[in-house]
Amino acid sequence: MGFRDFNVSTRRVLIGIWVGGAVSVAGLVGVQVLGGDAVELGLPVFAFIAFTTLAELFPVTFEGRYEITVSTVFLVAAILVFRHEPELIGLIAAVAALGSNLIARKPWYKVATNISLAVTTVALAWVAFSLVGDHDLAHLAGGGAAMLIVYFLADTFPMTLLLTVLEERRFTVTYINNYRGVVVEMMAMEFFGLLFWIIWSVSPWLTALFALPVVILRQAYFQVERLRSESITALGAIADLIEDRDTYTHNHTESVSNYARRVAERLDMRADDVERVAVAGRVHDLGKIAISDAILLKPGKLTPEEMKKMQEHCSVGYEVLARFSSLTPIAELILAHHERYDGQGYPRGLRANELPKGAAIIAVADAYDAMTTDRPYREAMPADRALDIIRQGLGTQWHPVVGATFIQMILEDQARLQSEKIVEIRHDVAS
Repeated sequence: MGFRDFNVSTRRVLIGIWVGGAVSVAGLVGVQVLGGDAVELGLPVFAFIAFTTLAELFPVTFEGRYEITVSTVFLVAAILVFRHEPELIGLIAAVAALGSNLIARKPWYKVATNISLAVTTVALAWVAFSLVGDHDLAHLAGGGAAMLIVYFLADTFPMTLLLTVLEERRFTVTYINNYRGVVVEMMAMEFFGLLFWIIWSVSPWLTALFALPVVILRQAYFQVERLRSESITALGAIADLIEDRDTYTHNHTESVSNYARRVAERLDMRADDVERVAVAGRVHDLGKIAISDAILLKPGKLTPEEMKKMQEHCSVGYEVLARFSSLTPIAELILAHHERYDGQGYPRGLRANELPKGAAIIAVADAYDAMTTDRPYREAMPADRALDIIRQGLGTQWHPVVGATFIQMILEDQARLQSEKIVEIRHDVAS
């Protein structure tokens, strides 16, 4: 995607970020010029540029959605080390961002945006520290606290504004969704930056000993995310194996997962909750590994005994995932995905507010995809008929808000597809 492919609002936000970066650079340089002191590009400056650039080249992606790097450690430390030479702080941030982005071969507008964000963040953090000052220990502590707070806000607000425009969602919802899951990690790196500065103040050479903890910190984040990602991949593979037993439900769980994710996003659920709902939708039928083919693939209606056995798949799926503490929230959604809003579902007969919203989302997505898919004992139902059934079941079988949101989403999908077909027909006629 190129810069011109963005809508007008997005381009305006990007230009605003670039202008903010340019103003930050001018401000940092202006402060130094007014101070009248000469600036030297010594080994410490190049060391910080190297540290920060290397850190930027090895980001950790959390939940497949956002990236963090340990570059914050070095930028926070740079603000303190070079607090009397502010233009060097901006230089370190700009050169590190430029170098890492060019090495990663990012498009020009991303390079410009990342440089601007980096410079603006350190500039505002430096201003916050300078306003308090470092006259004594109390001022130093207060300035450090102000710097950390402003650094975090400056590091997160511009990107949130950009995502708000791109995703057409409320600013507060976007902010919480994108940073709630990594706020602890981001703040931890800022405090590591303070520690780096303290060690540097004792002796710059001692910071070589700091390299190991920073690498360990980065690897810890990486290993946690890799374990999460591999666990989800493994669960998806198991879901595929279950679907392979029944050709009629091929891609069913993937469709349910996609529907569930979109509904959760429309309901402004937090990013980590959206991810859990999507994963639970992908593996909601995990418990069917305990169901025999005679029941699972039966072409006709199930007997009461067979239906009772089939219903056990919710509990079986829960028991499999609940053994892993990190997957317990997903297990809870799997256990409840056949509950009904009126309390007539299974296995626990939950009703109304007792029903997890994520499970209610999976329930309606599962039902719609099942109704609109060919089965051994019937043909696929037309989408409009399936939507009518869901509409009639709002407040009884399905959560009224969740169900209404799902219906609206499908209707918008249909309208968009119809519009695309009309455009395609007109194009064919014209050609």
